[in-house]
Amino acid sequence: MKLKNPTYPLIKMPIDIQIPLFLIKEELKCRKLFYMLQELGMTDCDFEPHLDSLILQIIGLDEDNDNISDKYFDIMERRSKKIEADRDLIMKQAIKAYHEIIAIKKELTPKNK
Repeated sequence: MKLKNPTYPLIKMPIDIQIPLFLIKEELKCRKLFYMLQELGMTDCDFEPHLDSLILQIIGLDEDNDNISDKYFDIMERRSKKIEADRDLIMKQAIKAYHEIIAIKKELTPKNK
């Protein structure tokens, strides 16, 4: 039996993953929308939300580090261009972006021996 439009997640995730994943998903959708508006010639919009700082803080990354910011923006830009109006596809890209951002954090975290 296949569920149509489930209103609850099929798996329970820890809250420390749910929150950044939700924010990433929303940021990807916003980026896609404003990218499409830009293609239509609508630029300089002051209504675009920027969740980047919040996402980086929640994950525990320094938003003022240019190297981290560049990698983060590359991830979000690439993933936002891959989404379409499909909840599953949006979530898939959000999860991939989350894992890539966590990989940045792991790169920067010193390993205990």
